[in-house]
Amino acid sequence: MPRYFFHICDREKFTDKDGTTLANSEEARAHAITIAGELLRDAGKKFWSGKEWRLLVTDETGANIWRVRFLVEDISLG
Repeated sequence: MPRYFFHICDREKFTDKDGTTLANSEEARAHAITIAGELLRDAGKKFWSGKEWRLLVTDETGANIWRVRFLVEDISLG
């Protein structure tokens, strides 16, 4: 089974050096959504900085497969 890597980019880049073995790119997509949800839940105030975060999924060859982008902004202040 192929190995996929889930890299997190905000102000810094956190490289997934181990990867995760999954059946196919659709499973990698589902896993990326799960990771994104966990990040949003666990990182707390870090996401309220107004900076974009990215989760980049690559395959064993380094090819980009999926990219999840998210941004949390407080727009109540105008």
